[in-house]
Amino acid sequence: MAHFKPVIITTTAPNLDEARRIGAALLEKGLAACVQYESITSHYCWQGEAVCEDEIRITIKSARCHYKKVEKTILRLHSYECPQVLMQPVHRGFTPYLVWAKAALGL
Repeated sequence: MAHFKPVIITTTAPNLDEARRIGAALLEKGLAACVQYESITSHYCWQGEAVCEDEIRITIKSARCHYKKVEKTILRLHSYECPQVLMQPVHRGFTPYLVWAKAALGL
């Protein structure tokens, strides 16, 4: 698995339709091997006020080399002024899954 550096990128969206638009674009561009959607409640401070809202968390399985393009795609399709976009490296994983992800990403 030389040179394949798997990552998990997370973001949130205000609703499932927007989350699916983002996920579909990433899959169509070959920037994600898998995209998952979860209903969550987020509690945070925004512009000096505490906010509590229902959101959809988007978990994107990708590769480090795709991060900038993933971020650009998310920002282009996202309705938030300042969306969360976080990348976490995957240090270990089930080898057959990682082999599949690498192939799904065309790497």
